[in-house]
Amino acid sequence: MSEREAPGHRVGGAEVPAHPPTAGATGAARPGGGEPGSSAEPPRSMSDRWIYALAACVVAGAVAAVPGPRLVALGLVLGALALRRPLLLCAAAGLLASFSAAVAVEAAGAGAEPGPLEGRIVLVSDPVERNRATRAVADTGRGRLEVWAWGGAGARLSGLLAGEVVEVTGRVASGSGHSQRWRAAGVVGRLTVNEVGEVHPAAVHYRVANALRTVLVRGAASLPEGERALFSGLVLGDDRDRSPLTADDFRGAGLTHLLAVSGQNVAFVLLLVQPLVMRLGLWGRWAAILGVLGLFATVTRFEPSVLRATVMAAIAVSVWLAGRQVSGRRILALAVVAVLLWQPLLVHSLAFRLSVAASAGIGFWAPRLAERIGGPRLLARALAVTAAAQLAVAPLVIPIFGGLPTAALPANLLAAPAAAAVMMWGLTGGFLAGLVGGPAAAVLHLPTRGLLAWIEGVAATLTGMRLGQLQMGHVLLVGAALAVVVLGRRRGVTVAVAWLVVAATLVAPLLVERSRAVPVPQTLAVGWESTLWWTPRSAVLLVGGGENLERLVGDIRMAGAERIDLIVASGGTTPDVAVLAERYGPGTVWAPAGSRIAGATVPDAGMVAAVGDFVVSVETGGERLEIQVNAAADGR
Repeated sequence: MSEREAPGHRVGGAEVPAHPPTAGATGAARPGGGEPGSSAEPPRSMSDRWIYALAACVVAGAVAAVPGPRLVALGLVLGALALRRPLLLCAAAGLLASFSAAVAVEAAGAGAEPGPLEGRIVLVSDPVERNRATRAVADTGRGRLEVWAWGGAGARLSGLLAGEVVEVTGRVASGSGHSQRWRAAGVVGRLTVNEVGEVHPAAVHYRVANALRTVLVRGAASLPEGERALFSGLVLGDDRDRSPLTADDFRGAGLTHLLAVSGQNVAFVLLLVQPLVMRLGLWGRWAAILGVLGLFATVTRFEPSVLRATVMAAIAVSVWLAGRQVSGRRILALAVVAVLLWQPLLVHSLAFRLSVAASAGIGFWAPRLAERIGGPRLLARALAVTAAAQLAVAPLVIPIFGGLPTAALPANLLAAPAAAAVMMWGLTGGFLAGLVGGPAAAVLHLPTRGLLAWIEGVAATLTGMRLGQLQMGHVLLVGAALAVVVLGRRRGVTVAVAWLVVAATLVAPLLVERSRAVPVPQTLAVGWESTLWWTPRSAVLLVGGGENLERLVGDIRMAGAERIDLIVASGGTTPDVAVLAERYGPGTVWAPAGSRIAGATVPDAGMVAAVGDFVVSVETGGERLEIQVNAAADGR
């Protein structure tokens, strides 16, 4: 039996059960006789350990991309399958992944042919507005490109959806400077659009998916803007309109994973279609479920975690209908093999890595840990799943984000069940709300509002408590102690000591957070191009023109500042500092002439102001502000 994720927990997603929601139908004969799920002896196959080794070889091959003949490697794979030689199969699959990855890396490294472009592009992501521009990803005659548009072209592009075909005029630049994230997605260049022309219909599956998304979004129109964005994130994985403050609260509480769809969403979808597919025959049921999975992946825009979960669900349904019973761990390994042989560069996608790591942690560790926790089974299961997933993703999260929030454990226990309810109600009552619209939609979404308020409250409260960050040393210590708990005697002294070690390790970051000494005054580079001067009593923030607000808010939180007395917008393109004033105010805002920042003051060059422990001098005024910040003369 596979291990399913506890309700609401999403880091990495839930494994789709080996007995999917369609199980239990009668009269559906499986190939070779009998019914799905029967106890007939299955044909001989590779052991689970060989399947895990196969997945490891494919991962290693995708990471170590080496050029080679893919047809030869494919022939070796087919030969190994025919001869039933597990070792040969592992080696051949690793070679195939390596050779395929080399081809993808070469294509990404070569970049797109630079120069003017005039023609049709196919959007593969929903356009999103960023810093007064519109950004999207599209397939073109020169490969997959990151698309940027400003002004009227950006406004026209922003109203479109993924899958739609657009006639554009613009210019292509090479993708040599693209981030690892874009290279993993196959992006080979950047297209700057000057004009957006005629829009053509999307492919059929995209039109159906976009229609479903439109109904859900229409039903959520009665929600306040912030709740509407959170609803879209929980149900559709669409976080384009989320507030930087909400995003930071979720990040600080270890709940960011809730805003990306995963295996749990896939399981809910299968549960919803169960009454319909049970009326079909064996092959009709299989085709219908695969069609639903493909449609759901299209609705959620083929996010890496969705790909992993969808492939797992497809494998689980297929083996069940074939009369087989396999573990969720085996299905996960097979899904990794299938996805990476298809798109080897996904091995470099952080989202895909997190999804696989969390699912592996849940599958391998959660069941035995839940047995040892004791107490109510539902609570023990939720604790075990959350702990297993967090420990599994820690080696990936800590090097990139500087730590793993200690608040993640209580936050997931409190918020995840409500998030699961939002997902389930969003796909049922939320869909009905989109169909009826008007006041009825607002009534149908009353439960949604209550659940979203609870989730937001949990995230904001636990982030504000500043419980600290777990580092790799903490994680290793907790992991070792939990290993002792699982392997030791249930009531032995050693196990009791191990539980004390776990508790002490989780409290340690809080003690460090409360006792850390702060240099006074402190000057920090925060965000992409901003500077923070602060003491425990006052702070001054200079915001750069092209700043990313989500990163800026997170860096300020990590620095420990809770109030900013003066916010200075350096240029006219500075992002909306009202968001910063909402979190860290009420303080004074300085802005350059013509910035249109509500409530801001335009200081003159040469102006000097005392701001708490600092003296701020305006060196240049006008359309761009430059300031000099010094400690106050009293030396506080």
